[in-house]
Amino acid sequence: MRQAQLQRVWTEFMLNSDSISRQRASSDHAFEPSQPQQPRYLDTAYLFDQIIDHSGANKTTFKQRIYINENNYVPGGPIYLFNSGETPASPAYLSAGEPYTLAKATNGLLVIMEHRYYGQSYPVRDMSGPSMRYLTVDNALEDIAYFIRNAAAFIKDAVGVEISPSSKWVATGGSYSATLAVWARKRYPELIHTAYASSAPVLAEPDFYQYDQVVGRVLPCAQDIADAIAVLDEILDSRNRTLIDRWKRAFGLQVLNDADFAGALTDQLSTTVQYYMPPAKGSSRQDSIEQLCSWFKTPNIPLQNMADMTAAYIRENNINPLAAYSSESGATNYALYQDGRAWFYQTCTQFGFWQSAPKPPLRRLRSKYVTSEWQSKPCAAFFGSDVTGIPDTQALNSEFGGLFPRVSRVVFVNGLHDPWSELSVGINASVSRKTSESGKNVIITMPLASHVADFYFATTRTDFGVDIARKSILEAMQMFLSQD
Repeated sequence: MRQAQLQRVWTEFMLNSDSISRQRASSDHAFEPSQPQQPRYLDTAYLFDQIIDHSGANKTTFKQRIYINENNYVPGGPIYLFNSGETPASPAYLSAGEPYTLAKATNGLLVIMEHRYYGQSYPVRDMSGPSMRYLTVDNALEDIAYFIRNAAAFIKDAVGVEISPSSKWVATGGSYSATLAVWARKRYPELIHTAYASSAPVLAEPDFYQYDQVVGRVLPCAQDIADAIAVLDEILDSRNRTLIDRWKRAFGLQVLNDADFAGALTDQLSTTVQYYMPPAKGSSRQDSIEQLCSWFKTPNIPLQNMADMTAAYIRENNINPLAAYSSESGATNYALYQDGRAWFYQTCTQFGFWQSAPKPPLRRLRSKYVTSEWQSKPCAAFFGSDVTGIPDTQALNSEFGGLFPRVSRVVFVNGLHDPWSELSVGINASVSRKTSESGKNVIITMPLASHVADFYFATTRTDFGVDIARKSILEAMQMFLSQD
């Protein structure tokens, strides 16, 4: 399933990233850490009775996984709530990652909540179209609010800690979960005091052509790729079956139909840029962007270079082209535990986020056949004719404000190498930290970093701005926590 690919990479990258060294507050900050209690082993999943449909008739409950780290909590300290978004909840984030770093630095308690329909938190028995009806942004946000309202009793019963009524709640997240954090702060200001949002795509966009504009700015070989794509489109336009099939074989994608073949060619480019991290100084690891662009330094025509690059990528990563790139692969597999299927449903119904080829005169790094209409077409095959693939983005953007969310006390963080930054707040910030025009939020940018880099990268790195950003995040969070 095409839309699951970057979600799969995101899940694996987040769960296998390096542990993060910790920052502590200096003595002049409001929340100076004191001696925590003796730590316990942090791997227990607690099950919270969450309501299946907050706004509908089904008020029965399902078991939602919760992880808790109370070891740094001092009564009155903040409570950080990290909804895991489109990935399974992992106890690894109880002792690594920026939410943990903030909790440790501010005497806070950390809660990880698994998003409904992901990981092991299912309110249904299968993932057929009718069963997906409870997967909505409204229900996900209400999950957060309902948990907070019932957290005192649940946390005491789970880990034996009484949370103080004066403790302030902080919604946190990275990527989609960061969007939820922003929107939860907007909808429930009486419950959530502040939010930290890493790479939050707050604009629901059905025709996300801007994605490739960032990829093009980051890749030094972008023009070579654009030249290759232009030739490929001419070949597809020709309807010359012999010629088209020859090039499919050259790419290692001969099992795909023409449209899926065209759509598959962006996987490597997107993955390389979206999860880019420069190698550490003194490291022997090759820069992934330089490695990708090295394929275009040979004297072959750009299309042949791209074919060689893609074929090697498929071989080295053991990718099954039909399973990975066929637009209707897995459509009738209704089994649970398919995070990619859940995310595809959300894009079909509410977000869009279809990464499409831009219209001329903008440079194209993907085939002109990769349109938002083509990407949304399989929605009905997966979820039934009622799911047309025309997402209701207007409702979300109208309520939450799109690129200009009407919120306060939010720390927005983006890496300018991240294609998703085009749908986030503060993408044009010219300094590493600034206060938004309203004076009520803090915007932090990292010029050389990519998607959610501040959320999981090692703080010892000083060569691409993550350490500076994390210092600013902590300062901003302490400022907001000191406010009433």
